[in-house]
Amino acid sequence: MFVDSKDNHWYKGNLHTHTTRSDGRRQPQEVINCYRSAGYDFLALTDHWIVSQAEEQQDFLLISGCEYDIGSCVQEEIYHILALGMREDPCLERGALDVQGVIDAVHGHGGLAVLAHPAWSLNRPEHVKALTGLDGTEIYNTVSGFPWNCRAYSGGFIDQMAAEGALLPCLAGDDAHFYQGEETRSFIYVKSEALTEKAILAALRRGDFYATQGPRFELTRAGDRLLVASTPVQRVAFFTDTVYVPDRTAEGDGITRAEYRIKAGDTFVRVELFDRDGHMAWSSPLKLHD
Repeated sequence: MFVDSKDNHWYKGNLHTHTTRSDGRRQPQEVINCYRSAGYDFLALTDHWIVSQAEEQQDFLLISGCEYDIGSCVQEEIYHILALGMREDPCLERGALDVQGVIDAVHGHGGLAVLAHPAWSLNRPEHVKALTGLDGTEIYNTVSGFPWNCRAYSGGFIDQMAAEGALLPCLAGDDAHFYQGEETRSFIYVKSEALTEKAILAALRRGDFYATQGPRFELTRAGDRLLVASTPVQRVAFFTDTVYVPDRTAEGDGITRAEYRIKAGDTFVRVELFDRDGHMAWSSPLKLHD
């Protein structure tokens, strides 16, 4: 946790990881100890089709979680839905519901439904846009990248969705299975008044969070300017649906501020930051016009 210049408390957490309850290689308590010792404030154990329980420990929070995977063939579509903060186990049976049915069941039990690793799953924006009730998606999924796999980053998918008017909040998570270095890499910072499941879930619903691997930043709008203030980074990039603009990127040694002037054709903008060690941070897409 850190406190910003406005006395806001930001809590560090991972909402996608696996244990021996499904296909992970570490016991649940081992996983909890791993993240807690790495300075995390909260964690969700999201084993496949097995709902974990919430628990408020001293200075550490377990959020109820589960991962529902639907489909096994890209041609027929694969969807992985993270269910976070459900009040109770809906007791879903594998294969009994389609993806919309799973999302509806998660909401019916008070949870958030997050689309996991859409680039890894080769999800089609036009099909995802037809779904109702998604509360966010992963822009980065550690174990979907090298050396475990090859499609960790979903920024292109998110931009295509945003260009069609579907702005999904962006999370990052490890999706740790092997514990060979993919753990404690990608996470979110959540601005919350307390380290409780109720407060963290409320902040997620408000969008008071961002995805990162380390860099911290604040994004504000002043008229036609978008301003980024951050910890020192090497590059800042502004992603919009205007194909080419000359001021989309900033590069230098130890950048702490960057600015983008919103163009007439922009309907959304999001920001990515890169530090000298290759760690990234990502904002969610921001709608620019009502």
